[in-house]
Formats: sequence, C-alpha cells, structure tokens
Amino acid sequence: MEKTTELKEEDVKILSHLRNNARTSLVDISKEMQIPQSTVYQRLEQYERKYIKKHTCLLDFERLGFKVKTMMVLKIRKEDRLNFLEFIAQHPHINNAHKTNDGFDFILECVFVDHDHCKIFLEELGEHFGIEQKCVYPLLQNLKQEAFLAGTSKITLPRSC
Repeated sequence: MEKTTELKEEDVKILSHLRNNARTSLVDISKEMQIPQSTVYQRLEQYERKYIKKHTCLLDFERLGFKVKTMMVLKIRKEDRLNFLEFIAQHPHINNAHKTNDGFDFILECVFVDHDHCKIFLEELGEHFGIEQKCVYPLLQNLKQEAFLAGTSKITLPRSC
C-alpha cells in the first residue's frame, strides 16, 4: 500500500491556490503567502513530480453547444469488459470514466449535443457490449466542480503511515 505524504499547511495553501486557478503566477502566490518566490517555485516542481497529474482547463460544455450531460452507471458482461475499456478510452463523448463496484462496473460522465445523440450512444453500447444493468442520470445543473482543495476551507489531510 502506498504511503500517504503528510503535507504542511504551507503546501496545502500553495496547492489550494493552484487548484483554484492554475494560471496564478508564482509571484502572486509568493506575495499573498509572504514566502519567497523561489520557495513557491521549488514546491511547484516537487508537486509536479508527486501530486499534479495534469495542468488543464474546465470548459463550459453548454456554451460550446453540448446541451446534454449524463452520468451512466453500467454493469458490463464480464467477457466484454476488456473491449469496453478500449471503447471508453477512445470515445469522444466520454468526459470521465471510473471503475466501480457494488453491483456495477463503470461510471461514465458523457457530454452530448442533444438527447438524440445520447440515445444513439446508448444504442451503440447495447449493440457492442453485453450490458447487464444500466442507470442513466441526466445532469441538470452543475452545483460544484473541482472544488476539493481549491478553497480556503480547512481540510484534514491523512497522516503518513
């Protein structure tokens, strides 16, 4: 089992700045936290090796013309799961995919232009894979997104083992 790293309060604050806005300059973080810019830079390099998976941006899919977002929970026939993994890796409408358990195998967050495209996607799934069980939930309104460690709220981080 991988050990959890104990972060100092200063580390949490820097990571929080980056989670809130990854484009915040090191100078601004340094000024706000009243620590040397070189310290922020060194920490950022460490974080990129240890914690930061990817620098990215969050898009407003609706403004881009994708009006339908769904969360799909699926149980796939065991012999189809490997092919299903390849399918979700390449399919452009799957924004996020997670492996799960407790009666289901996968959770997919999908983005579509409209309900017709969502229906076509579901038909495509049924034609290519043995779907033993599925639940499709339309996502009506985004109430909170990518907020963990992005604010000033106090978070109790796991201690090192």
